[in-house]
Amino acid sequence: MNEPRLAILIHGGPGSIEAYRARGLSRAYPSDKLLLLMRESTRQAAAQQWRRQIKQFSPDLLYVLNLALPGAWLALWWRRVHRLPFILDTGDVNFEMARSAGTTAWWKRPFLKWLEVANQRWAETIVVRGTRHREYLQSRNYRRVEVIRDGFCQAGEISSADVATLRAKLGLADRFVVGVMGSLVYSARLNICYGWDLIQALSLLKELPIHGLIIGDGDGRSWLEKEARRYGVMERITFCGRIPYPDVPLYLRVLEVALSTQTNNLPGQVRTTGKLPEYMAAERFVLASRVGEAELLLPDCMLVEYHGEVDAEYPHRLAERLRALCANRSLLEARHSLKAVAERHCSYAVLSQQFSRLVASVITARS
Repeated sequence: MNEPRLAILIHGGPGSIEAYRARGLSRAYPSDKLLLLMRESTRQAAAQQWRRQIKQFSPDLLYVLNLALPGAWLALWWRRVHRLPFILDTGDVNFEMARSAGTTAWWKRPFLKWLEVANQRWAETIVVRGTRHREYLQSRNYRRVEVIRDGFCQAGEISSADVATLRAKLGLADRFVVGVMGSLVYSARLNICYGWDLIQALSLLKELPIHGLIIGDGDGRSWLEKEARRYGVMERITFCGRIPYPDVPLYLRVLEVALSTQTNNLPGQVRTTGKLPEYMAAERFVLASRVGEAELLLPDCMLVEYHGEVDAEYPHRLAERLRALCANRSLLEARHSLKAVAERHCSYAVLSQQFSRLVASVITARS
């Protein structure tokens, strides 16, 4: 088959999660037919550079990773002016997430909504990362919607000695470690940040040797540290900051239990979240809110009920589950079933095949 010339617009540098996804999805694509455009400077500079490169490469199709500038705007411009088709790859309902979390200024939200709707309307196909997201868009009369889930970092050989060394470095030897990984973005409207539930759950388990690990960084870190001091658990929380993506599999193996909490509203329901495939591939026992893709991928023993946007009782339910796991560690053995699920649904060996078939189908349909 003669593959079309494809340009992928990536809103991040070579080490970004978006770049890893782009390389993973296109791993089987002919290199002479592929152009990866990464943003390593300002939006304006990237827009000018990308326009020149797109014109020179003369692709048959654009693939836009995430609804962000300048890629989302350039895709619309090339579609309307030059009739160049594009595929939109998005993992969130951006406007609803910005409105719910309150992390985007109110005066920016109308533009954000327009950009999201315009890209969805003009895209040849919308790629989403969760089944509920596809169902939501189809209910709004978007018919060309495909699910290509988030992937995970392929780990090399990780020995028990490697894990023990990292545990010692982090001061976590002989601890029952419960952790989260993600961007620490504080929501003033909801008054929460990713990791809030871990801190509150630890405050209910002070009699047990359970220690928290928070992997990631962001403007919410200082808020989490303040909360940890307020709940009297600062000495039982380790903040290790942002880590290089290739180190993720090793750091996750420090955890006995990994938390994946999504709010039970539209932004939470449509997400797979990139952390869930990583947890599964690392064979960590996951405690996840019964929301969105987690409900489809995880066994029932790993799901915890969550109600509404901010469930004040969720940390109590979480603490009960953690107490049971700490008392009976044989329950953790259920984690060994997760790697096969991750390989089947989230490995780039599988996702890249879905990607190649999608690109071919879009070009065939236009022909």
